[in-house]
Amino acid sequence: MNTALCFNDVIKYDRHPDPVVLRDGKYYLRLFEKDAKTVQIMFADQFYDLTNTGDDIWELELPFKSAINYIQILVDGRETISSLLPIVYGYSRPFNSIELPSEDGDYYALKDVPHGSVRKEYFFSNVTDEWESCMVYTPYEYDQNPDKIYPVLYLQHGHGENETGWSTSGRVNLIMDNLIAENKAVPFVIVMNNGMVQKKVKDENGHESHIVDHLLFEPMLMEDIIPFIEGKYHVGGSKELRGMAGLSMGSMQTSMVVCNHMDMFSEAGIFSGFLRDWISGDVLDMSGHEKNKNLHLEVMKDDKAFNAAFNTFFRAIGNEDPFLEHFLEDDKICEVYGINCTRTIYEGTHDWNVWRMCIRDFAQMIFKGRS
Repeated sequence: MNTALCFNDVIKYDRHPDPVVLRDGKYYLRLFEKDAKTVQIMFADQFYDLTNTGDDIWELELPFKSAINYIQILVDGRETISSLLPIVYGYSRPFNSIELPSEDGDYYALKDVPHGSVRKEYFFSNVTDEWESCMVYTPYEYDQNPDKIYPVLYLQHGHGENETGWSTSGRVNLIMDNLIAENKAVPFVIVMNNGMVQKKVKDENGHESHIVDHLLFEPMLMEDIIPFIEGKYHVGGSKELRGMAGLSMGSMQTSMVVCNHMDMFSEAGIFSGFLRDWISGDVLDMSGHEKNKNLHLEVMKDDKAFNAAFNTFFRAIGNEDPFLEHFLEDDKICEVYGINCTRTIYEGTHDWNVWRMCIRDFAQMIFKGRS
């Protein structure tokens, strides 16, 4: 099927309502798909059929009520992307998302408050021998105070995502702008990197390609990212002005980094939310590592030193998260070792609706009195 729209098709579509419309208290998705035989969306691994209402407009009552939702559109069985819906990156590829009003409040909304900046930076990594990029959020006052040293949070995404996730789907910049304006969080800088670190490999014929190795993020952070960021921005420079947090795979990376470098970080956030690396040796492990022995957790055996090392040690997950059992097993580790942590269970599953709440609450706890 030729999915290209001619000019007349675009004009015709523009006369119809937005792709997401509210009617009789219900939200509907409406897509213009010319000459299509079937139109579906995939949401949460389930397929939903849209109905042709005439004039090539296909419609479906949305099967969800949560705020942000990733969907895959299929036209005659072929995966497509709509340019009229937000385009995000997840599951290692572009997806469309749909944002609905949330009962959780408007803490991530674009409001009439002073706004910070989200900048894209490029740096050369000696670990990957490649140019890499990261996103950096600076609060609105940052450029006005060149002599002030700001706290910095290194914030990681999950498996199949990249450095853009926290600012696009997570709206972390808007969350921070609103919290700072309400005096609920101190101003700090956030650095978001691609944790799906790729390394070069060669096949038996000498052909070069790249595969993901999530364990390379720790050396890249310590050897490349922190020196680059804290050399260019007036941030960090000490344990008390440095924190790290991450979601899902990023929470594992966070756990390994802060445990292995307790002298470097004073704040730690584990979102959906694992102390142990269970990706290594799992089907998600593209590099074929052996099962991780999680030796980084050995430092917890000295509970006094561990508890004293962190001003905040935050762990959270959704009550419907498919990986909840891993989180509950980590509860037992904390109990056995006597680890102090702030523990929260949110309503929700393994998605950005929960992770937005995680960063909202975590941001209000950290760097108090240090900015």
